[in-house]
Amino acid sequence: MFGWLDVKEGIPLWWSYRLNRGTKESVEEVFEGIARTRMTLLTEWAEEQWYFLQQMSQEWLHILPNEKNTYLMKKLKKNRYITELFILDDTCSIDYSTFSGRAGKQSGTEIYKAAVEAFRQQKPFLFGPYTDPDTGKIGPGSSHFHDDVTLLFLQPVMEGGRVKQLIAARIPNDVLGDLIQREAGHIYPDSGDNYLFMAKSNFNPSIAPGTALSRSRFEDRTFTHGENLKDGIHTKNWGSVRIQNHTEFEIRFTDLATNELHPGVANTIRNGSNLFVEFPGYSDYRHIPVIGKGVTFQMPGSSDTWGMMCEGDLEEVYRTRSIGWRLIKQFMFFLFIGILLQQSLTMLPFMPVWTDVIIGLAYGAGASTIFYKKSLQPIIERLRKMTDITREIAEGGGDLTSRLDSKLLFHDETGALGRWVNNLIDSQDELMGKVKAAALDVEETNQSLREKAGFAESDSILVIEQMSEMLEAIQQQVKDVKQAMGQVDHVSSTLSGLEQQSQDQIEHAQNEVAGINDKMDVIVGKVNEAMTMTDQFKELSDSINSIVGTINEIAYQTNLLALNAAIEAARAGEYGKGFGAVALEIRKLADQTTRATKEISDTLDQIEHSSARVRSAIGDSSQEVASGVDVVHNVQNVLVSMAQTSDSQPDVTDQMKDIIGNIAVINEQNARTVELVDGSTGKMAELIKEVRFDSEQSSLVVEALRRTIDKFTLSKA
Repeated sequence: MFGWLDVKEGIPLWWSYRLNRGTKESVEEVFEGIARTRMTLLTEWAEEQWYFLQQMSQEWLHILPNEKNTYLMKKLKKNRYITELFILDDTCSIDYSTFSGRAGKQSGTEIYKAAVEAFRQQKPFLFGPYTDPDTGKIGPGSSHFHDDVTLLFLQPVMEGGRVKQLIAARIPNDVLGDLIQREAGHIYPDSGDNYLFMAKSNFNPSIAPGTALSRSRFEDRTFTHGENLKDGIHTKNWGSVRIQNHTEFEIRFTDLATNELHPGVANTIRNGSNLFVEFPGYSDYRHIPVIGKGVTFQMPGSSDTWGMMCEGDLEEVYRTRSIGWRLIKQFMFFLFIGILLQQSLTMLPFMPVWTDVIIGLAYGAGASTIFYKKSLQPIIERLRKMTDITREIAEGGGDLTSRLDSKLLFHDETGALGRWVNNLIDSQDELMGKVKAAALDVEETNQSLREKAGFAESDSILVIEQMSEMLEAIQQQVKDVKQAMGQVDHVSSTLSGLEQQSQDQIEHAQNEVAGINDKMDVIVGKVNEAMTMTDQFKELSDSINSIVGTINEIAYQTNLLALNAAIEAARAGEYGKGFGAVALEIRKLADQTTRATKEISDTLDQIEHSSARVRSAIGDSSQEVASGVDVVHNVQNVLVSMAQTSDSQPDVTDQMKDIIGNIAVINEQNARTVELVDGSTGKMAELIKEVRFDSEQSSLVVEALRRTIDKFTLSKA
């Protein structure tokens, strides 16, 4: 009748169950709801972490090397659960880390094995829980509980279809305990416990099924209403159950009597789920009768199958006594006393009837007063308290830290209602806490966006101003270029005229020089004729020969100079400035010719009386020489004219140099402006990158808010 319980322990539990057997379906729904909501909390929480890391993996490849540490620190501050972010390369060494001193070191053995698996799978991999001393050194995150047990999220960074690096996020495992151990949400505050255990370990087969994976609510003195695991929980015949550091891995959920997995965990692993809320329940690791719901599931990214038990002691679950039962007991008591009083009064022979009536009325009034104060008033008071708190919350300005006093939570319908009210308030408190935190994150992000938008705006104005300056400089440059093109056209036209004029003058000079050459030939002939006419003037002839030699030398040099002038003219092309030097030499030769002619004239005076014929011949020679001088003067005039023509042209080269110099100055200004624009554009790019980063953070917050709000069914309005 009492199953595995002995009679002494079984009778009161059986009686409690019998009195409340009508609530069995309600109890089943309670445990089903607890298990369902806790499992949803865990999976959604893990998905949020993966979403956060996936966004990081998409951004990571675009972060400059000198900005990666700063980027990791920013991301760490954006996630309240993560205590360390670090990057693993393909050798599983740590490239970057938010924890000082870890960059450049080899990862630990456990992390190395997990990283190898993540590289092999090329997809997100959740490793743990596992024990890591570094987690204890780094310190707590969102949970005020803290020990070495760790969860490690490994997110691949893909490039070219292969895993280049891994983004690793360290989260203390006590975060899971916080998610499933919402204290005010415990409908059974004395004994209710939600805990995780290993159902099937695929990555590390050494973890046995039934091993604890999360913190127990009664691990220490924080929530316990009696003994706890660190001080030791005493059992009837099997000593005490105790842990040294933390529940995880130190407890395997076995029945002390059989040393096998206790029925709740065993049936959950075997069937995938287990619900058992009937008497006599099943024995847990303390060998105490418990009831509850067990489920198995996989956390996103994990290769292992976890189990979760949501349990309560059978005694607490069914200790409830209905208000109706309590009231009817008191009513029957007062009724029984009234009947006895009435019978006693009727047995008195001299008691008047009116006395019986007065005594009956007095008893009724007193019994009613006592019944009201002892039975009805506490119920009314508890309902009023619950109504006031519910009203404050319903009006939108209530204090969500308020809870119904546990002294008002009797083990009846009002107590159950009060506990559910506390649960509702706690749920709303947690929800509003998330909304508030999300709102603060959004406000912080928006503030950052506003600041960066302001910076971007100022840089944009600077860029616009610099672009305007550059536009003006370019317009001026275009104007100068057009002016330069006009000057070039003028230069081209001028040079064409100079070229034709120079060509004509050069041809004229060549003709004149050729005439000089012919005249000189005639002079040589006449002189030779005079020399042969007489031997008596040998000395004078020798002098004449000397003079003729000088004239021949002059003629020869004049011929060479004429040739050089032609060459210089061809080489000079458009300018012909070389004719100046040639003209100078020709003037010198003309002077020499004049002096030679004078010497010839003096010599002829000396021999005038010697021979008229010689004189006549020498006179002819003198005329021919004079004619040659005129020709030389003509050549000189022509060359001087060419030089003057060349000098009279505008110095277009200097003008072009000035224009080109202006263009160079403007180009330098444009270069400086472009450098400033480039710098401002770089700053704007960085600001836009940060704005995009903050926008993505806002997206994460909005997504979290949406998920939170979607849990509620709202009115159409």
